[in-house]
Amino acid sequence: MNGLGIHPMEFCASVLPRSPLYTARIGSAEEDHCTRLWLDKVHVSVDAPLGKLAHSSGIHLFVRAGAKTKKALRDALEREKEKEYQREKRELLAQVRNRKKLAWLQREQVLTQDECEVEKVWPFWRKKKKSELDDRAMTKEIVELSKKQQLDQVFKLIEEAKKEKEGWTPNIIIMNTVVAACVRCHDIDRAIQVYQEMIEDNGCGVDNVTYGTLLRGLGEARRLDDAFELVETIVGGQAPGSPKLTDVHLNTLVNACVEAGDSLRAKGVLLRYRSSVSKTGPSTLTYNLLIKGCARSDKPLEALKLKEEMINQGLQPQRLTYNSLIFACLKGGDMDQAFELLKEMKLEARRLNTSRLLPDVVTYTTLLKGAAHGNIDSVLKLVAEMKRSPTVVLDRIAYTAIIDACIAAQAPEEGLRFLEEMKELAKSDPHMKPKSHAFLALMRAYAENGDIEMVRNLKQQMVPLSAGNVTAEDRAQADELLIEAAVNLGQVGLARQLLRTMVGLKKGIPLTNRAHMVLVRLQTLVGFGDNLFKPYMLKAGISPYDTVESIMVPYEEARPLLAETNIKTVMMRFFKEDAIPVIDEQGGCVGVVYSEDIFEIDVRLRDVMRGPPPDVTTSTLILRAVGLLLEPQIKLLAVVSSRTVYSSTKNTSRELPLGFITRDTIFSLGQCQPIAEALRTQQVSEQSVQT
Repeated sequence: MNGLGIHPMEFCASVLPRSPLYTARIGSAEEDHCTRLWLDKVHVSVDAPLGKLAHSSGIHLFVRAGAKTKKALRDALEREKEKEYQREKRELLAQVRNRKKLAWLQREQVLTQDECEVEKVWPFWRKKKKSELDDRAMTKEIVELSKKQQLDQVFKLIEEAKKEKEGWTPNIIIMNTVVAACVRCHDIDRAIQVYQEMIEDNGCGVDNVTYGTLLRGLGEARRLDDAFELVETIVGGQAPGSPKLTDVHLNTLVNACVEAGDSLRAKGVLLRYRSSVSKTGPSTLTYNLLIKGCARSDKPLEALKLKEEMINQGLQPQRLTYNSLIFACLKGGDMDQAFELLKEMKLEARRLNTSRLLPDVVTYTTLLKGAAHGNIDSVLKLVAEMKRSPTVVLDRIAYTAIIDACIAAQAPEEGLRFLEEMKELAKSDPHMKPKSHAFLALMRAYAENGDIEMVRNLKQQMVPLSAGNVTAEDRAQADELLIEAAVNLGQVGLARQLLRTMVGLKKGIPLTNRAHMVLVRLQTLVGFGDNLFKPYMLKAGISPYDTVESIMVPYEEARPLLAETNIKTVMMRFFKEDAIPVIDEQGGCVGVVYSEDIFEIDVRLRDVMRGPPPDVTTSTLILRAVGLLLEPQIKLLAVVSSRTVYSSTKNTSRELPLGFITRDTIFSLGQCQPIAEALRTQQVSEQSVQT
């Protein structure tokens, strides 16, 4: 067998019935010896003795062997073939290296004669000069520093290079990288400063890359006016370096408008600058950006018109296009159209015979958010379709979205079932372990129903079964939800006990807004004789026995609104504030508008406001103000001078309020300090009051 290095042997591999016999032909008188050597080489144990049979062309040896022997022989053949392959591979690589070495030697000889001519003959073998290699290393280091948000180190690197290399100046590639580093580190002012250095007489100059990076940075900084001004200089031919406006610049400007939430201005970009770029019309990328901008605007369904315009331009919508359109329908409240788009995606994928248009996990998770407002059957139907789809991979993020959708559909038990699926999958794939968010979301749902046992079980599972470290804030939220479940169940005593033993309070972790509201309810149930806000709720340095003058919001900072103001013009304030004081033309507080009372936006404040808020004097204790604000119907107090009592009646002469106190004001003091420290502060305050 030549391949195995045993020259005289040739394998026939014939197998006789019942008794497997291996036949080998040898052309030497030392057949017995050679056979034994070969068998030893492949580690074959032979049970039967060797037999000899005369043959016209040689001598046949029959070796009786079992199944193990045959397997050992096959393995030996494979090993020998692999060795032969590796040997040939090494020889081939050696030949390649020799050819390269010969080519380099020939090039070096020609370089001494005519370097310019060689550069034409050997364009791919041009040696890099040391300075070029140093510049490339510096560019790479600048990129790495920008990823670490170490912008100061970038400029320090440039300065050190100038000092070490006399007469060295950074080229345009390095400076463009510095501009990109400034943009990545969200320092657009420094990027503009670098740009000014590049366009100076002794600077390296600028190119299209420079302007594209600057436009992106101005867009991220929401400086649209500066971005448009820069584009105008390019179009007008006034920009240094004489750059040309490209589709990249145009799409960057469109994306800047989209990110800033100005979809109308994004559309205006095409009308203004399209003729300056190309005659082919907007690209698919441009329409994708415009559709994304419409989806984020106040009129999201306008994105459907852009889709029709896109098709009329002869452009094929992509999966990203459909995903943005589905999100627009979700935001616009048209779920029927969203599901029509899903159906259209599948039909288009079948028509074009491509999987690139089939819905992916983003498509389905977006639809889940809308389906959750219907019923749980819609959610489960989408989940079943996700599991059948060949383009959807159900990862941890997808399962978390499914759990959230089940909770939104008022079916936490289904969400719990999918959580169990995640835990089962995590046994073989650690990446499927649920995050603490999934546990907390289910705990919130069960806490609302007062299911304290389920909340307690989920709380116990969260730490050992969650992916990554569970933060102290997450554990504190779990304790808060356990208290909420006890309150909803009516177990006031248990809720108070849990409140006093919360680890988060002892560590000074502030309560969430949801926990504040639960505490308000608990305070109402136990009465105001036992103030639950003491000593847990107040910051260090603030005592419940201080006066409200130290915590009130001054009159001007509260920004009260005139009664004749149209709600449409001040609507954004009600997204941040629950209660806003209303004043007349003389500045007197005549009422309070609550965000929960606003159902129309094209009305005046005086049409929806309630009566004037209760008043307290500047000498009122914080403890008393907290007690008033714990009452469900009171969310705002007016603070007046201690010399007079404020009255809101029109016929009474009165003093204007000095400031206001809201529930948000009190809750802002909820940076809990450790209980021991709070108790010491309380004891000192009580002693001072007694004296």
